[in-house]
Amino acid sequence: MEISLKRLAVYPSDLQRITGQSVRTCQRLLNKIRDMFGLDKGQHVTIYQASEYLGIPVVDMSRFIR
Repeated sequence: MEISLKRLAVYPSDLQRITGQSVRTCQRLLNKIRDMFGLDKGQHVTIYQASEYLGIPVVDMSRFIR
């Protein structure tokens, strides 16, 4: 099965659609993911990193990325 991704970066609004949490909570979640992968503050979190952290398959997450 091939996955068609429109973009690789994940934003708080994407995580909000996936998790149903508030934007601020999703901002904190992105910071936790950055910490886990050793990313700097300005670096983007990829859908693959978010998928690994959340334990949600990339295929399922890609449906929420606009």
